Amino acid sequence: MKNRSALDAYSNGEAWWNTSISSIKKNEIIIRGYPIEELIGNLSYSQMLYFLLCGEILSDQKAKLFESVLVAGADHGPRAPSIAAGRMAATCGISFNSAVATGINLLGDIHGGAAEKGMKLFYQTNAIVKEDKQQSLSQVVKDQLDLLEEKKEKLPGIGHQLHDDDPRVRKLYQLSQNLVEEGEISGEYLRIAEAFRGQLEQRKQKKMTMNIDGVSAAVQCELGIPAEAAKGVFALSRGMGIVAHAFEELNNGVLIKGPCPNTEELVQYTGPSIRHIEKESELQS
Repeated sequence: MKNRSALDAYSNGEAWWNTSISSIKKNEIIIRGYPIEELIGNLSYSQMLYFLLCGEILSDQKAKLFESVLVAGADHGPRAPSIAAGRMAATCGISFNSAVATGINLLGDIHGGAAEKGMKLFYQTNAIVKEDKQQSLSQVVKDQLDLLEEKKEKLPGIGHQLHDDDPRVRKLYQLSQNLVEEGEISGEYLRIAEAFRGQLEQRKQKKMTMNIDGVSAAVQCELGIPAEAAKGVFALSRGMGIVAHAFEELNNGVLIKGPCPNTEELVQYTGPSIRHIEKESELQS
């Protein structure tokens, strides 16, 4: 991405907005060269998302796999901060779309960002393997893990605070393997993800499980989705759950629900003991 002034670009003869995605004119909507009426009824939601983002129409099999990623990440209950925030916002009297936006706005590097980090790591690993034929995948993965340890960073996409056998992960692996066998996807990024999980397990000397972010990252790499788009894709996925939960809370009629009940065990004050302005003034004088 070039860092340049929009005004300078405009002054140099460029349009104020340049887009290769859509052309909108009176009674005409063109999306990446196709009339919208040819896309409506022919493309699924996942195909349209990929088409807008990447400019290509996924095969039905790949589109179904991509859609499975979107479905898998849709909801994880009020334990998830984004879901809880959407529900809390719905009890505060703001507009419904604002309640949904509140939940989505909690998706970031920590909550919802592991897939992007995983994709960057997997893409980088694959690039190194292809550029340097002398290095095996195992060696490159070892080097990457060493680098993560030096930086004191965690391997993204591994482990979960609740699940040690996530049903979403098992299903996505199964669907992905079917497409590998059919030749629809290469399977190289799934192998890379498994190589990282396996080597980390050896280092830790304990069972390490892939989580939904890890397998989703591998699948999206298989489909060629840019890593930088991963949080946006996840926002569309988790957005479905946020809509449903915020709507449910709205209909419950509960008002001003906080993050937890107001009990001493859950909310503890850790500041100074009680003090008074007058007495502090007397001590200072």
